[in-house]
Amino acid sequence: MGLNYSHLPAWLERNKLFRALFLFRKLFLIKDSFRHYSQFAEDVSIIRQFPKRYKGFFVDVGCFHPVKYNNTYRLYRKGWRGVNIDIDSIKIAGFNIRRPKDVNITCAVSDKTGEITYWSNGFYSLTITLDEAFAAGKPGYVAKKVRTDTLNNILAGTKYRGRPIDFLTVDVEGHDLNVLQSLDFETYAPRLIAVETHEETLDAVLQDEVYQFLVDAGYDMVNWVGLTMLFKRKEQKS
Repeated sequence: MGLNYSHLPAWLERNKLFRALFLFRKLFLIKDSFRHYSQFAEDVSIIRQFPKRYKGFFVDVGCFHPVKYNNTYRLYRKGWRGVNIDIDSIKIAGFNIRRPKDVNITCAVSDKTGEITYWSNGFYSLTITLDEAFAAGKPGYVAKKVRTDTLNNILAGTKYRGRPIDFLTVDVEGHDLNVLQSLDFETYAPRLIAVETHEETLDAVLQDEVYQFLVDAGYDMVNWVGLTMLFKRKEQKS
């Protein structure tokens, strides 16, 4: 079993030397793709939705890794800047190293504030979730506690308070609707939204709560790449 999906002793997870060595391996000893950085090449479709030399503002909820499987790294390389949020402090430590010009925040995002239970299946896990149903029946998941806040409140505490979002990407393993519901769409009005789906057919997607929420909010689905649906605000359609 790989290190990413193994639970480690708490003392080791907190050890500064171990964390530094782990992040060096995780951030620099990786194989970069020159064609795309997103898991399913979503960034190829994302970047085509904006003018060639445009430098916008993004928000990445459930950001995971500053380069690998990341929907915003290609934008970052082109001069975009934004806010990266993840529940796992080791991941945000990595963003502070590789993405120092972004605002990087450790926090769970939901439609309520306070303390919440989340489920993790290992150190630097790809699939941490706030959705108990998502973790139920899957091996290796352990319940933990974490601070949670709304996306509105988190953004209000940054230099981007009140600034409309050009690109919002959400990947929080079954808790995506709660994240979207925690955002004031009139104030932040994302031009383009990427959100994950595990549905396998278009008919199932059309019945999905996230799809229906975004359509009701004034968005059209303009692409479906891998596990990611792309939604564009209607007045922004070319």
